[in-house]
Amino acid sequence: MSTMNTYTTSNHQPCIVLCTTNSHESAIKIAQHILANRLAACVSLLPEVVSIYLWQGNITQDKEILLLIKTTHDNQLSLFNAIKEIHPYETPELIRLDPSQVEDNYLQWLINSVKK
Repeated sequence: MSTMNTYTTSNHQPCIVLCTTNSHESAIKIAQHILANRLAACVSLLPEVVSIYLWQGNITQDKEILLLIKTTHDNQLSLFNAIKEIHPYETPELIRLDPSQVEDNYLQWLINSVKK
């Protein structure tokens, strides 16, 4: 039976990174790049979200793809840098979410899937 772990501080603490991009092709390219470099264990694509945001003083609306990237704190800086290298946006969305609990078996898979 698996259990849930609660984390306070750990280099292997799991996190989820949110990133949007302008096309399915771009999302696939980003996902493949970070997975090939073992900067994430999994990337889920949520197709066609509508983003409404302020950009250069104007309210803008675009259809985007949302990437949910599962990684660890250890890999966050390298992950952000790798995404910035190939992302089509001048200012890509890179937001880290920190879960307080993660199921043990999933956590072990995640840690084993990324660079240590």
